[in-house]
Amino acid sequence: MSSEWPPEEVSLTTGKRVLFLTKDMELIRKQLYDGLDLRMEDLSVDDLMDDINTDVMTPAWVCFDHEPAIIAENAYAGLIHEGRRVFEPRSLIDGEFEVIVSGHRKGTGSSRETAAQCERWSGIRIVIAASFAPIHERNNLNLGQLMGDHSVLKRLQDGEGIPLSEFTSKYDQVSGLILESGGILPFAKKLKEGSIVLPKNTTGPRKMTMVEKIVANKLLGTEGGSGFVKPGDAVLARVDGGYSHEFTTAQVHTFLEEEYGQDYSLPNPPKFAVFEDHLLYATGVPRFGRFEDKIQNLRDMQVEFQRHTGVRDYSAENGVSPGICHQVAREEFIDVGDFIQATDSHTCMGGASNALAYGVGSTEYANLIHNQFAFLNVPESIRF
Repeated sequence: MSSEWPPEEVSLTTGKRVLFLTKDMELIRKQLYDGLDLRMEDLSVDDLMDDINTDVMTPAWVCFDHEPAIIAENAYAGLIHEGRRVFEPRSLIDGEFEVIVSGHRKGTGSSRETAAQCERWSGIRIVIAASFAPIHERNNLNLGQLMGDHSVLKRLQDGEGIPLSEFTSKYDQVSGLILESGGILPFAKKLKEGSIVLPKNTTGPRKMTMVEKIVANKLLGTEGGSGFVKPGDAVLARVDGGYSHEFTTAQVHTFLEEEYGQDYSLPNPPKFAVFEDHLLYATGVPRFGRFEDKIQNLRDMQVEFQRHTGVRDYSAENGVSPGICHQVAREEFIDVGDFIQATDSHTCMGGASNALAYGVGSTEYANLIHNQFAFLNVPESIRF
């Protein structure tokens, strides 16, 4: 494949490999350690693992590292068979794989973006599955990872070059632009430069729900658009605020320094915050003992980020947390009508304040806290 990612035509790279996550663990081991190469035509989808959980891809202890390249060394550390790891340290990296293949509902579980990162920084650039969990799919999009089904893999293994448009056309126009750009951060840069033109929102006048009104009031790139939205519309909207915690802030800080330089600044610090609530009581827990230095580093980097940016500070005082992030945020700075995003799966609790709120990965959060916008598909409403 081209060094420019993604290329206009996608094909398999000579010397690179395809890893099949089969239900037969020994077959995975033979691919990792014995050089076995398989072909999709010799397998069925039923032979492949379903419901691969993000906690299998990157267990909590792997997330004590914040650098994706280090996280990748322990990719799939949670896949245990007969009492031992199927993926030994660096086995995904050292296997020279560029495609990884599984069955249905890839990436279930928590919203941790490290699950997508562990593949991306192991050299994987094409992820094949029958279906994807929605948040995991979004994290892959934001990292510029191409996703396809098993028929696409058969064509690739037959030596076919597949137009990039086949990977992007299944998404809405904005998601397609993000993927074509190589991820959300390169997309934001192109958008700012003016080299990307957003598609017009053409939804006509209609009655709208509260959430639809929130989104409609915050649309980006609406010149010539209608000012109305309907369920399913793909739009960019201004984000009012959000928060991260000590499991994720270090990544956000690192990504912003890499993308915008060490002197980067944020346009609206008072509406964003950091919380010390996820790892506060990890110190002194025997099973976390060997990770204490890494945990402290995450805490220290969050302090550094807060001082650098001036966001709200909800650090622990004398070992006591000011509260759980999604509860305190709702009480103290999420306002009615806000669009809120944060690196916590329970961010949606902000909806109790008549706000639109939900969790995102670290890369998407780094973008929105700096560039003040996020992508969303206008959600459907359910009547109770």
